[in-house]
Amino acid sequence: MAHEMIGTQIVTERLVALLESGTEKVLLIDSRPFVEYNTSHILEAININCSKLMKRRLQQDKVLITELIQHSAKHKVDIDCSQKVVVYDQSSQDVASLSSDCFLTVLLGKLEKSFNSVHLLAGANAAEWDWLCVKCQQHLSKA
Repeated sequence: MAHEMIGTQIVTERLVALLESGTEKVLLIDSRPFVEYNTSHILEAININCSKLMKRRLQQDKVLITELIQHSAKHKVDIDCSQKVVVYDQSSQDVASLSSDCFLTVLLGKLEKSFNSVHLLAGANAAEWDWLCVKCQQHLSKA
């Protein structure tokens, strides 16, 4: 059972529309294991995956979420607290069903302290996932 509400959900169609509009900066965070990220991910997404050590360091405030984002990114990321952040793991259906001790809950909580707008991408089935990756890649390749 999740503790107080963290983040809000966003569906795949809304994320694609948000990216296609280009009116807002969006920071995409892939919280799946590195192997899954390497197999298929949304272009420009930053992989921040769970390890017991990293989860503990985040919980104890021994690492700032902004430092973790910069460290995990393949390039320097311009971090702006007003930008939207969308986190996905390809299996979580909604924020309310997350355990208060799971890595995703910890990650969303830390992101919410640094960013004004944090969203969890509602779990997508395999076909929706493939569609989302293609749509996001098409949009980002035009930019």
